[in-house]
Amino acid sequence: MGIDNICELAARLLFSAVEWARNIPFFPDLQVTDQVALLRLVWSELFVLNASQCSMPLHVAPLLAAAGLHASPMAADRVVAFMDHIRVFQEQVEKLKALHVDSAEYSCLKAIVLFTTGKRMFGEGGTCSL
Repeated sequence: MGIDNICELAARLLFSAVEWARNIPFFPDLQVTDQVALLRLVWSELFVLNASQCSMPLHVAPLLAAAGLHASPMAADRVVAFMDHIRVFQEQVEKLKALHVDSAEYSCLKAIVLFTTGKRMFGEGGTCSL
């Protein structure tokens, strides 16, 4: 899977998160500004859930890293931080896959993430803090 395919997959995962939110009860009833604000707060957690749910290949982390580094040159300290984010992402996806979550459970997790903006679902260690 090349970098272009990874970027396309990432865009699809983000788009599917927005489409999913638009189709769940109560979300469309919110003001558009509130919808946007909620999605901006939780997009990364929805991305992790969607990546896990769609069985994103785990070997994409190095490609994601390469795509990020290729897109914009970074200082060494930023490269280290970026690679750490990729590592945490991969760990979170692996942990969710190990739980064998079904589609109904993923929907519940996404709804909890979307409507519980006061807490982050995934901690620094990649653990679910529900």
